Amino acid sequence: MKKYLALFCSSLFALAAPAQEKKSKFTIIPVIGWNQEKLDWNIAGDENGQNPNILSELKWRKLRGPEIGISSTIALSSALQAEVAFRHFWISQGTVNDADYASDNRAVKTADYDFKANRGHSSNIRVEIFYTIRTTEKLAFAAHTGYFGRYQTLYMLDGAQPLVESKELKSTYKPRWHGLILGLKTDYHTDHWSLLLDVSGIYFPRYSANANWNLQEDFNHPISFTHKAKGMGWEVNFRLERQVTKSIFPFVQIGYTGLSTRTGTDQLFKSDGTSTISQLNAVHSSSLRLGLGVHMKF
Repeated sequence: MKKYLALFCSSLFALAAPAQEKKSKFTIIPVIGWNQEKLDWNIAGDENGQNPNILSELKWRKLRGPEIGISSTIALSSALQAEVAFRHFWISQGTVNDADYASDNRAVKTADYDFKANRGHSSNIRVEIFYTIRTTEKLAFAAHTGYFGRYQTLYMLDGAQPLVESKELKSTYKPRWHGLILGLKTDYHTDHWSLLLDVSGIYFPRYSANANWNLQEDFNHPISFTHKAKGMGWEVNFRLERQVTKSIFPFVQIGYTGLSTRTGTDQLFKSDGTSTISQLNAVHSSSLRLGLGVHMKF
């Protein structure tokens, strides 16, 4: 990884042209919007990925709700900028499916439950440095690198009929993603319009999660099991903005993030103090966002 990062940075300096002096030294960008996320994972029966190769599978789907965000950029020089961005998403709709299997490749299903997942939240933070590679009269190219973090709390709740009479299902699953970002931002602008496309690769993020299966009496509480793995991901953001005053630029935007893991570990903690380890086969997560905001330059 260090070899590739050094090569990436050296390429930027080789391509760099003298950057134009930026008129704005500081920007603030508030955003409101709508988000839809999904996440699924499955584990094997043992730590070797067998008995069976898929034992249990959870799928959260159509996790929808409002989202707010804010980002701020400060110019460090004519070519360097630092940016901090934060988004928070409240889940108001969603479902989750919990299925278990007794044979390889999902051949014999032993359990299949659908539950509500209309609670929870997700927060994202990015801290990055942008380096202007080249600018022309209408185009600007900037490479960036920094830190990405996503922190989610997902629920599994009773539907119309309770899973267990006289008890409330209120299980939680809390995923955490964090890692290095490398990306390229392109900005095409005319006299009053600006079109921005930002593509990022999230390289080898670390994934961890802990769960509380509140109705499983033989599981430990509040941590029933944990997940750990490494993965990869990517993100793309598209923004169209219109200048209305010297420093005010309203915009519409759309963004997508996709994250996945390689095989990892699932560690189950039991109420008697013992624990078992199985193979975490994979985790897949995605987010599709729509938003309106204002780009304010100072």
